[in-house]
Amino acid sequence: MDIISHGHKALSTKVEADPEVLRLRREFDDFQLGRFLLENLGLNGHWTSYVLMHPERGRVTNLSSDGAPFTELESWLLDRCPIFLATQERFRIFRDLTQPLLRPGMSLASLPAGLMDDLLSLDYSTTPGVELTAIDLDPHTLREAEENYRGLRPPVEASFERRDAWQLSSSERWDLLTSNGLNIYVQDDDRCTDFYRNVAAALKPDGIFVVSFITPPEQWTAKASQDLDYQRFLFKEVVPVKWSCVRDESKTREQLGTAGFEVVTVSYDSQRMFPAVVAKKVKRG
Repeated sequence: MDIISHGHKALSTKVEADPEVLRLRREFDDFQLGRFLLENLGLNGHWTSYVLMHPERGRVTNLSSDGAPFTELESWLLDRCPIFLATQERFRIFRDLTQPLLRPGMSLASLPAGLMDDLLSLDYSTTPGVELTAIDLDPHTLREAEENYRGLRPPVEASFERRDAWQLSSSERWDLLTSNGLNIYVQDDDRCTDFYRNVAAALKPDGIFVVSFITPPEQWTAKASQDLDYQRFLFKEVVPVKWSCVRDESKTREQLGTAGFEVVTVSYDSQRMFPAVVAKKVKRG
């Protein structure tokens, strides 16, 4: 079982022809998030949470993960980088879409769970008896998710399961499942559809799937064109990240339909980069 979001082969240490690339890699090496990106070319649950929660934490403290002031590059990543801003906005959209779907006694899952921020940030005060399941392939992330759960102490029960997204081995178990940050690492369309098909099998009849996807760059409406140009340079030449698998809405609708879902809503972020989808499992035959 391979983790596809991080743990990739580190960048080569050979001398680069472009001194600007070398300079920026040294700047990435100046802060913890940057070092993780250099070493993994992707984000794990810990650093995804760090990015997601920055508007509520880092912008309040003005301090980086190590307690030092943000470097200029880390500040740009967290506050101006278009895809990071879209990720933060997508997180809020997920929360707004999922909250009204909650009912007492529901069984919810997050896959990949990361630190389970998407479910732990919801209000369960009027929906007693809800049960959460964090599903992730990374054991370190699962441990952090459990620590996050115990620290927040929400009025719900939770379990933490190490599973491969393509081998869930669950049938009609959950009422609602959320997923962000997996399909953007999956280049093969059939493999992506297979993931959706596994989710459909794991959901109860009429179960709900809340998922997101990154749209093709030509559809983006970034807030500032110079920031988008800088992002392209950073994530192609300096740190060639692996979250580059893009699909448009029509392709995503096609894949979900093939997997056994009916799309209910598609909600775009303000830059049209990272839309969120609510899909309902449909009966076959």
